[in-house]
Amino acid sequence: MSTMQQASKTSCRKRLSRIKGQVRGLARMVDEERYCIDIVKQIAAVRAALGRVDEEILRDHVAPCVEH
Repeated sequence: MSTMQQASKTSCRKRLSRIKGQVRGLARMVDEERYCIDIVKQIAAVRAALGRVDEEILRDHVAPCVEH
């Protein structure tokens, strides 16, 4: 089992930290009964951010395989 490269790990941790803040903001929006479309837009932003983390992790995983 391989481990993540340090640069990828650092980048993913930063992205995930931002996503955590976005999710907390979403919870606040729901509590404040904000406009549904605004909440849906923020959910889409969180999904996109998670997708970028997913891509980075996969890229980090595949890179050594391609080298060999």
